[in-house]
Amino acid sequence: MDKLAAMQAFIAVADYAGFTAAAKNAENLRLSKAMISKHVQALENELGTRLFNRSTRRIALTEAGSAYLKGARQILNELGALEQRIAGFGANPQGLLKVLAPTSFGSFQLAPALAEYAELYPDVQVQLTLSDRPHGPLEEGVDLALHVGNLPDSSLVARQVAEVRLIICAAPHYFVRHGEPKQPADLAEHNCLRYSHGARKGMWLYREQGVDHQIRVQGDFEASTGDAVRMAALTGHGVAQLPSYMVRADLASGQLRATLEAYSPAPIPLYAVYAHRELSATVRIFVEFLEQHFHAQS
Repeated sequence: MDKLAAMQAFIAVADYAGFTAAAKNAENLRLSKAMISKHVQALENELGTRLFNRSTRRIALTEAGSAYLKGARQILNELGALEQRIAGFGANPQGLLKVLAPTSFGSFQLAPALAEYAELYPDVQVQLTLSDRPHGPLEEGVDLALHVGNLPDSSLVARQVAEVRLIICAAPHYFVRHGEPKQPADLAEHNCLRYSHGARKGMWLYREQGVDHQIRVQGDFEASTGDAVRMAALTGHGVAQLPSYMVRADLASGQLRATLEAYSPAPIPLYAVYAHRELSATVRIFVEFLEQHFHAQS
């Protein structure tokens, strides 16, 4: 039995919740449903236990299957990272680079930067995944993840590549109707448009006399992406606290207006996070590119 191929087949079935879906969607496998089933059966025979509970309607991991999935995924991710690091030592940037980034940052900042990167390094194919759920590079099988704010896992290796400024703003016609806050406490009288993900859910940052504070805000609108919060602010529905890169053009055009600027909080660090200190040339040069690119924009 090809143990690595069997692990890949097993992970695909778990990820796509079925043998047919795994054969259809797992592009890295290129195996038929029958061959995937054969690999999984071979694993179960060798392990002496079932990895999946099968029925006519659905397939689900057993307790043993869940444990094996976690270990198998980590083994394959570490093997892939090892191969990439060894192949990349002393080499020019090349091959596939998997990057994970927050949705709004990836859309507004990273995607445009990647066009410039592609011109400089045409032998690298970047696979960008955008998500606002908390991740770690090992769990997601990516080469590096971009993370805004404090790092949740101290075991990961990180390098700060930029800073993110937060701006409290609203559409001018909102201020005409509801007035403009003069101090953070006044936000209690305003409809605050909130971002529903992250550790600061429902909390906004501000700085007073050199000290950063948090204030709980309330409102009738909450969204899981910064894009949705921004659109609600543009319609005049309320006040939002958003990253400067999202609203820079809106502020310049007058569609949004900043407020409480005297209370602007300290910038939030943006980190490139990876699982290993020994980086391939491809990952190392990409991180250096990001640092230089965002420094030039600041």
